[in-house]
Amino acid sequence: MTTENIKTASEVITEFLDTQAKDEALDADTVAAVGKLRKDDDLSKVKLLRKLEEARKAALKADVADAEEAGDD
Repeated sequence: MTTENIKTASEVITEFLDTQAKDEALDADTVAAVGKLRKDDDLSKVKLLRKLEEARKAALKADVADAEEAGDD
């Protein structure tokens, strides 16, 4: 018989999200949005897709604003 500690799904997801939060290569707003859904115990496929879409639109909007500012020089 083994005494190996098998993690629960909740522990695996929490560990994964904690690791993602430390990855500077990832979009911080996206990771924060997913983490907030998880923290609020509101992480579902539909809500995750909505949050990802909102983050994508915000990033695109910021890119357009940056491009317009750069063009004003």
